[in-house]
Amino acid sequence: MALGLATTDATTITVHNTCGYTVCAKYWVPSNGVGGGCSELASGQTWTVGASPSWVSGTMWAIANTGCSGQACNTGPPSGVSQFEITVDGSSNLDYYDISVLAGFNIPLKVVPSNSGCVTVDCTANSASACPNGYYTGYTVDKTQTCGYGTNYDLY
Repeated sequence: MALGLATTDATTITVHNTCGYTVCAKYWVPSNGVGGGCSELASGQTWTVGASPSWVSGTMWAIANTGCSGQACNTGPPSGVSQFEITVDGSSNLDYYDISVLAGFNIPLKVVPSNSGCVTVDCTANSASACPNGYYTGYTVDKTQTCGYGTNYDLY
């Protein structure tokens, strides 16, 4: 599953639904009035979203086996979902990103930066072995990754 954003002068996040079912992919950015959005993705579909430097503490997630019909798209994440979190062009012209399953786990997430020098984060369950570079229950070290501003991200 992946979520994506696109603009001509911004970072893009592309969400890929690799699940065998429809998901409701959502994002929420509480900073600077950005708000949120959602897209219903059938298996194999993608959604691209543009993320500008106004994205501070943005969160993306998907609700499995459901469409977006009847769901509010402009709200924060519910409990129990795997989350991709990102701040675009933060301190020192870096993007700060992670995957968190601290609030719960519903589907595996994997983020692949377009810059091969940046860390790919893959969380297949809420455990240290299944989420080695992400936030999971019982984590003990900072799992936030950095990558240069202008990097694009694929979310699966």
